[in-house]
Amino acid sequence: MAISDRLPGWDKIAPVYAVIVLLIYGWTTWWFCWNVPGWINFLNLGEILVVYAYALTTNFLESLAVLAGILGLCLLLPRRLFLDAFVARAIALAVLGLTYMMYLSSLFVTKETYPSALLRWSPALGLLMAAGAYALGNLTRFRRAAEMFGDRAIVFLYLSIPASLISLLVVVYRAIA
Repeated sequence: MAISDRLPGWDKIAPVYAVIVLLIYGWTTWWFCWNVPGWINFLNLGEILVVYAYALTTNFLESLAVLAGILGLCLLLPRRLFLDAFVARAIALAVLGLTYMMYLSSLFVTKETYPSALLRWSPALGLLMAAGAYALGNLTRFRRAAEMFGDRAIVFLYLSIPASLISLLVVVYRAIA
């Protein structure tokens, strides 16, 4: 059995990646817009755009890492557990996992507020999220809703991928120059 037989096609990967992009880029855009009023006092427009370019490059790499993790699960798990309802289960897993990471990120403001107690529970929560994603993938209505949402979220790929590639060029140029 070839590796390509264990992975879904691009038509199944694209909606999942689009939801990942929507969550990660949306979180960063919200964070960025929250900080811009303070940055206006000491950064010019070019410097603010460079900060955003670094953020978009980081988002691009993070979203690819999350997708790679989900595809890695697809390779490791039996076909009936994950691949048969890939879009719904992968979207559920991505949404549950990324919202948990956003929650942890919102708690981690200073060294004193480091959420070490929550991090100890992370492996158990990860298993709970995986079980929840599997269970949600069995629900027909959720499966249809997740696939519909993923298909509609693909429009964000038309914006995020070119913006990310331009940002990546800016970051590489600044590293070289």
